[in-house]
Amino acid sequence: MHSAWTKGLKGEDKNKRIEEIMYYKNAFDDLQDVIEQTLFKKDSVRDYGPGWAEKQIAVNEYNAALEDILKLIDLNRKDRLQ
Repeated sequence: MHSAWTKGLKGEDKNKRIEEIMYYKNAFDDLQDVIEQTLFKKDSVRDYGPGWAEKQIAVNEYNAALEDILKLIDLNRKDRLQ
């Protein structure tokens, strides 16, 4: 579970939040599967014509956002919660 889910919480509030999030674990797992099956990382830009740099930036940002979302909803990662 990503630490963003419990940021700023301590003690019983943190434990309660973890329980609340884990209650929806099946939904998060299904959402992760849907995202992985329907949204794919984009390949690097190979057309080096005008505007290629901006296109590559857009691809990089899309891929980074997709990766961030997948990390956030992956509740199986025990190494993330601190």
